[in-house]
Amino acid sequence: MKMNFRLKKVAGLMIVALACLWTAGALAANGWPMDIPIPNNDPQWEKVKSLWANHYDGKNFDELIAALTPLKEEYPDSWECALWLAEVNYMHGRRIRENREKYFAEAEKLAAQVAKQDPKNTLAIRILVDTLGYSRDREYIFKNYGALIKSAAPLEGGEAIPYMKSSPEWDAFKKLWDQRVNIENAKAAVPLIEKIADSRPNDGLAQTWASYANYFCGQYYTGQNEHDTKAMFFYKKGIGYGEKAMKLSPRSVPANYWYQANLARSIQFTSLMNQARYLMDLLKPLLFCSYENNSYHYYGPVLTLATMITNGGWVTEKGMGIAGITLEMEMNGLEMAEILCPTYYYIPYARADVLSAKGKKKEALEILDKLLAKNPDIDPAVPDNRTYLNLARLLQNDIKSRKR
Repeated sequence: MKMNFRLKKVAGLMIVALACLWTAGALAANGWPMDIPIPNNDPQWEKVKSLWANHYDGKNFDELIAALTPLKEEYPDSWECALWLAEVNYMHGRRIRENREKYFAEAEKLAAQVAKQDPKNTLAIRILVDTLGYSRDREYIFKNYGALIKSAAPLEGGEAIPYMKSSPEWDAFKKLWDQRVNIENAKAAVPLIEKIADSRPNDGLAQTWASYANYFCGQYYTGQNEHDTKAMFFYKKGIGYGEKAMKLSPRSVPANYWYQANLARSIQFTSLMNQARYLMDLLKPLLFCSYENNSYHYYGPVLTLATMITNGGWVTEKGMGIAGITLEMEMNGLEMAEILCPTYYYIPYARADVLSAKGKKKEALEILDKLLAKNPDIDPAVPDNRTYLNLARLLQNDIKSRKR
């Protein structure tokens, strides 16, 4: 019996190791999923898998903790067990809030254990940073984890949405999309992906791609100070495809994210009363993304909120109150995101934007001066950086002319 038990344990460790290699490969291909591997070395994992499949809307967290705790005790060296418990405790704190300090503390402890053992474990770092951003003040974060966060940087990025299956139509789109640093290529790619989406009305991935591609072009023209004249055309189409994507894939973070990104941009410069009309339409998908994958696409949910803060006034304050998010949480999140994603220039731009909106114009200008001295082509995976530098120039001019 002892020999069988040992063989079982060895087999379990081999499976865990294979899962670790699989995860590393998956993250290299696309750095944004938050899918912690589920080992199959114990039948109790089937219960975890079943409970997790229905965790949305704040369900099953207590049951998941009860199912995961004995697994962690049985396999104390398993980083998967530790991260599953960390993620569930973090989600419990974010979603339910009652006794949230207890759950955040447990999530922090477990994620930190894994991250300290392996600072390049991307999932551990992301869970740790998410937890810290919503539970600790800046002094605590950087005193206890500043060096660890810096040692984990940069996070490996990836395409915002999984690629579609190869086809003549998709390959033609992707050829142009890969060269979208030239906006004319991006604009030429949009009708190609729209044609794919229109011909596949039940394909949520195709609708999501059409939403994202329109957003990319819209944001470019916002950066050119042509928001109303040219950008809105793309945002409105992006909203339409995003709505279809969410109906088809309601639990998809990319579908929710690119819908709300288009919607947020479309109402960014409108009246506060108009923004108030769309608050819940915007807040629901944004919070879904923040709960499920706060670091998605270079901490996109954190960046959306930053732009809402600078433009939304009391409407954003109301939304933040509903979500239980404070300005300090947002600023801590931005600072950690900038360390982990140093080649994504929207993050320092967003920090400067919030600081300016809160009257700290000197600090904002210091960030913008440093940002505008950077190479726009530092990261081929982020052709958007040219747009972000344009937005930074617009903000710098606004601050200097005392418009903001």
